[in-house]
Amino acid sequence: MYVRKLCLVGAGFFWMMWSVVASFAFLSTIASRGNIRTFCLILTILAIFQLIHSILLRKKIREKINYSEHILSFGILFLSGRILLMIAGEKFSGFDYFLESSRFLVGGALLGGVTSAMLLGHWYLVQPGLTRKPIAQMCVASMFILALDIALWLVPVSMINVIDGSISDGWGGTLGYMWIGSCLTTAALLFVARKALQEKSYSAVMATTGLLYLAILVANGVELIPRAILS
Repeated sequence: MYVRKLCLVGAGFFWMMWSVVASFAFLSTIASRGNIRTFCLILTILAIFQLIHSILLRKKIREKINYSEHILSFGILFLSGRILLMIAGEKFSGFDYFLESSRFLVGGALLGGVTSAMLLGHWYLVQPGLTRKPIAQMCVASMFILALDIALWLVPVSMINVIDGSISDGWGGTLGYMWIGSCLTTAALLFVARKALQEKSYSAVMATTGLLYLAILVANGVELIPRAILS
């Protein structure tokens, strides 16, 4: 919705973005079970509707957002959050439920933010004349979300217990240090991607997009390594 509100990019960007969202939602449907699978299926259908909607409104994509787009977008956000809360609710209660829910939501925002920034960077190859401000702001926002995500994983029971050896990762502490490396590398890549945009040459945007590709890979490590150990 942030990118759509700017009214800068062509309709093709949203076709690409909603295709990616629908694909991830479909894979979640296959991987889930029970009520969560039902919600994932509804999310997939909504994402497909949003894709169709963006195709039908391709000539109005740079105009003010209408109510139907708000309804679909908020519906997808609500269902995504609801699915993550349901997953946390299956295994936790009390403060642990609050902590795990926060980890799910912030982790989802981190992966979504970095992926969205990468897709936007891709679109600069299609529309070279775009202002660089939106992708720069998305990089900064992702850095703040990353800091919050790391903080949540340091709340006991946390990755600190893995690093000090009180919880075994099965690899002699190696995974704990890999998680630290993933956190630092993700932060460094986002920072460098943001700084690269300050260069005036067109290749700077290409460099930012490549760095964000790498950031997606290591950002997954920030989320997946703790879940693999603490689950």
